[in-house]
Formats: sequence, C-alpha cells, structure tokens
Amino acid sequence: MSHIDSVRDFIIQELHWGGDVGALTEDYPLIANHVIDSMGLLMLISFLEDELGVDIADDELVPSNFATLKSITSMIDRKRAAKSPTS
Repeated sequence: MSHIDSVRDFIIQELHWGGDVGALTEDYPLIANHVIDSMGLLMLISFLEDELGVDIADDELVPSNFATLKSITSMIDRKRAAKSPTS
C-alpha cells in the first residue's frame, strides 16, 4: 500500500471521514475543509510516527505540510530520502 493510500485510509477510518471517499483526492484541502482539526492532527502525527516510521519535528507542524494528502506524502518522502544512507 502506498503512503497516500495509508494516510487516506487513516483519515477515513480514524478521523471518521464522512464525505464521499472519491472526493478525498490527493489535492483535496484537508485543513480548509475541516477534515483535519487540532486533535486530528495529533492523531495523524502519531500514526505517521508509529506506523510509517517518520519523525515529525515541531518546526514541521505547519499547515503547508498537512494541507492535502499530496503535501503529507511529499513530507514523508522527503524525510525518508533524507534518512536514507547515500551510496
């Protein structure tokens, strides 16, 4: 399962997304449409850290990193790339 699918499933199941699943596209505004609120953000961060092994620093808790599924998965990919040893 891709990161975007994992995050989408988390939002649907754990944050109880009540909208049309098809509307939850990679560019759907999560914060602007109140999909993620402050409690949901804490739950999402916990999920990212525990399930996907990504450490989220305090300075990364900015709306641009959590605005859409695409921005969340881009942050995950950047962090994983930075963590990977270079050859």
